[in-house]
Amino acid sequence: MGITRRRVIYAGLAVGGGLVVYSASRMLDTGGDGDARLKFGATTPDSTPLNAWIKIAPDGEITMAVHRAEMGQGVATALPMMLAEEMYADWDRIRYEFAPVDKDYYNFAVMSRARPFGEVEGRFWAGLGTSLLRQVFHARGDSLTLSSTSIIDAYDTLRPAGAAARMMLIAAAARRWNVPAEQLLTERSRVIDPESGQSADYGELADAAALESPPSNPVLKDQADYQIVGRSIPRLDLPEKVDGSAQFALDVKLPDMLYGAVVHSPVAGGRIESFAAATAENMEGVEAVLALGDVAVAVLARDTWTAQKAAEQVRVESVDVLAPVNSAELFDAYRSALDDPEPAVFRDDGDTLNLLQTAGADLTATYQWPYLAHACMEPMNCTALFDNGQLTVWAPTQALSTAQRTAAAMAGLDPSRVTVHRTLLGGGFGRRAEMDFVERAVAAAVQVPGRPVKMTYSREQDVQHDMYRPAGVARARARINDDGTILALDYTMTTQSVVASYAGRTPSPRPSDPRRDVTVAHGVYDLIYAVPNMRLAFVPQDTHVPVGYWRSTSSSYGIFCVESFMDELAAQAGMDPVEFRLTNLPADARHRAVLKLAAERAGWGEPMASGRGRGVALFEKARTVIAQVVDISISDAGWIAVDRVVCVVDPGQLIHPDIVVAMMEGGIVYGLSAAMLGEITLEQGQVRQSNFHDYRELGMAEAPDIEVHLLPQGGRPEGVGETAVPGVAPALANAVFAATGKRIRTLPIGQRI
Repeated sequence: MGITRRRVIYAGLAVGGGLVVYSASRMLDTGGDGDARLKFGATTPDSTPLNAWIKIAPDGEITMAVHRAEMGQGVATALPMMLAEEMYADWDRIRYEFAPVDKDYYNFAVMSRARPFGEVEGRFWAGLGTSLLRQVFHARGDSLTLSSTSIIDAYDTLRPAGAAARMMLIAAAARRWNVPAEQLLTERSRVIDPESGQSADYGELADAAALESPPSNPVLKDQADYQIVGRSIPRLDLPEKVDGSAQFALDVKLPDMLYGAVVHSPVAGGRIESFAAATAENMEGVEAVLALGDVAVAVLARDTWTAQKAAEQVRVESVDVLAPVNSAELFDAYRSALDDPEPAVFRDDGDTLNLLQTAGADLTATYQWPYLAHACMEPMNCTALFDNGQLTVWAPTQALSTAQRTAAAMAGLDPSRVTVHRTLLGGGFGRRAEMDFVERAVAAAVQVPGRPVKMTYSREQDVQHDMYRPAGVARARARINDDGTILALDYTMTTQSVVASYAGRTPSPRPSDPRRDVTVAHGVYDLIYAVPNMRLAFVPQDTHVPVGYWRSTSSSYGIFCVESFMDELAAQAGMDPVEFRLTNLPADARHRAVLKLAAERAGWGEPMASGRGRGVALFEKARTVIAQVVDISISDAGWIAVDRVVCVVDPGQLIHPDIVVAMMEGGIVYGLSAAMLGEITLEQGQVRQSNFHDYRELGMAEAPDIEVHLLPQGGRPEGVGETAVPGVAPALANAVFAATGKRIRTLPIGQRI
């Protein structure tokens, strides 16, 4: 194209209550990792990139960069929707492409959902502090798809980028026609001059628009004028998934490829002292057996099946670990730890301990939850090619920039010599924020230079060498006033810190001191109910079992504890569970409308036949408010059938309603599987489960009818990817109590009472 490009970084910056577009000249040094716009444009040389997210072909086709992992949650559609809306683009001519690795694609919303100092509207210092911290995150450049932050991060970043691109196209047309830009309009990828009647397609204007200076403060659309956002338009990734052309990491095929299987220590998180592989090495089709440091052994073969069958013949001796975990003993130790005299205290509002010690607790309950695996449908895998001092990686990762840095360190290369291609993910759930599968592929590839290596975990290796949702125990105590309000509430919990565990094996910007990690107590620390006297204490645990981010992580057990205990307190107070929650919610809480609608749609209060029960849970995750009502039937033999789940969700502004519904449905089934069946147990430090026969998921015939009702009450769009999971377990446990009078305080519940 012969056009000189300027380096321009587009991102939302809140200052004094507004969103602006800012340039690299006002940024911290981002590390010299190149120009994101040119990187993005390089994959389609005939198209003209206007910025790091938008490039336009001469025929008017617009390709939009998706800078987050697509693992079924719909970002490959929702993110382009925001860009297209502000561009006034023709959706029928939109396609998507995964963005390259670049610091411009950082995720700021992992920091308190992009509002670390609270809301910025009309608050100068909050806006200034947010802008400065955003620059720090930009300089680090972590491209993460985690904690239901993709949409809220993009809301601040992509809307200004789309609006700026539109204004650049208008400026190019105004220059061509020698008319004021203010008199021009845009519609369906065309710039229109209503006075002269002339118009031009975006494809005709793209080259000239790329030379225009991007505006510093692009005007954003009013939500009332949206034509794309807020509609359930066809998803961009569906056609390729239907016709089979979609590229997941397992679909990567390269010439002269070796196929790898991996063997880890039989001890969770363990190290390998020695291994014997003679039988595997002599099997037909096996080309090499490699030590991958002291963490794994790789078998490379002509196909995946041969590699995995040979890997079964590798015999591994583990380095001894201190205090190998046995599940029964672990929970006994955890229960004893609840009485630790020096816990970390995360909240201590009012005079909680004194009130409970002098007046006594009306109710005390102890809750327990197990380790959980992720069980992604696509097992962990990665492909790597080391050749001529360059490393190329194809990774189904939730942390693209981390994968590049990790791969570079494994290969002893500068990151500039490492190219990482993002693929579609067959499920993520936090598991693919880990780097072990990238490390295994790269460690093998550097030992066979010039030949690509596709490393695939067997299901057994995947289940037995996961980074699990941590197990734990919590004790809750409370005192209730005569009017049903909670006077005092005390929680003590003991579990492992995911943040600390993750930071011990993966570069992370988060502090790794577990005694400061309030994220272990989501749903409790940020309690939605108005309680004047509340205390939250935490006793950190550290075992050899690695723990990691899981679909809703600590909310999955924190909300189980809170919403189970709320039901128990309602019974103690002699109140209806819904009415008790309403009594204890703040008067202006969004949660009230959500709970009331859920009760109405579920038929709350209607009599139920013998053997049937109905339970409720109300919660907030990623600032999305959800109420779930679960209906169950229990047979004479004690078998539980989940008949129906009614879910009401307030996700803030809706981007794509059908995606929200799908995420609620998928999260509910995922949560039910965990609540009823999910459990990782250990003996002598070794995980006993190995595949779907003993780590079960609910089958289609066991899934309930699910009703999802959307109740957006305004504000910014909030998270939906993992938000439906946490409420299912307590709502189900409360339904069991309603049907049987039996309280459930230990997960999993099982399928039979």
